Amino acid sequence: KTLLLVLLLVLTGCESAPETGAERPVLVLFIGNSFVFYNDLPGTVERLAAAGGARAIETESVAPGGMTLETHWRSGAALEAIRRGGWDYVVLQEQSTLGPSPEVNRLPTIADARTLHAYAPLFDAEVKKAGARTVFYMTWARRESPQNQAPLAEAYTAIGRELGATVAPVGLAWKNALEEKPGLVLHDADGSHPAPAGTYLAACVFYAVLCDRSPEGLPDFGQPDAALLQRAAWRTVRP
Repeated sequence: KTLLLVLLLVLTGCESAPETGAERPVLVLFIGNSFVFYNDLPGTVERLAAAGGARAIETESVAPGGMTLETHWRSGAALEAIRRGGWDYVVLQEQSTLGPSPEVNRLPTIADARTLHAYAPLFDAEVKKAGARTVFYMTWARRESPQNQAPLAEAYTAIGRELGATVAPVGLAWKNALEEKPGLVLHDADGSHPAPAGTYLAACVFYAVLCDRSPEGLPDFGQPDAALLQRAAWRTVRP
């Protein structure tokens, strides 16, 4: 069984990010699409940080539906947000199949990662100029195409290694949670977007990565499988 190594660099963290005068929140900018705004992923990360007693996290997002990193680069809104500065972290999320891709037997495949490798370095350079750190949001395979998780993980791991950036291994946490409980409903009815449990799991991964803390024991926010999701997040981030 192939072991996929996820690059996870040491972050400044929710407790030790540089401060200016009085303690201030950790500021995180999410750049992506509906995988960010479905069920309010940024807001869920904020709520977990508040409940966990870590430094507060405040978020902003540039995430119109269907956007790729290429279309974000060309539209300019994401660049404008980055260049405003003040961020501790900028989260970059590529489109769920890494861009437009052909279907095989009516199932989507994963696009060539060359476009990711073309635009991610451009964004990463801007993030560094703004004094922030890049975090890549590794997404999950669609419900009917679980075999696509491996190439997705490989693509995000490779770009993280190339740029010396952190990868939040959300997709691998989904895979691990589904292996522990195959009937778990992480996908929305469309088989692509996250159900509330999927967003909660993604938020637990971001909490673990940004705060370097286990999410285990945090409030369940109404998720009956919260303990399993928290455990899957932490065991994926810190195996």
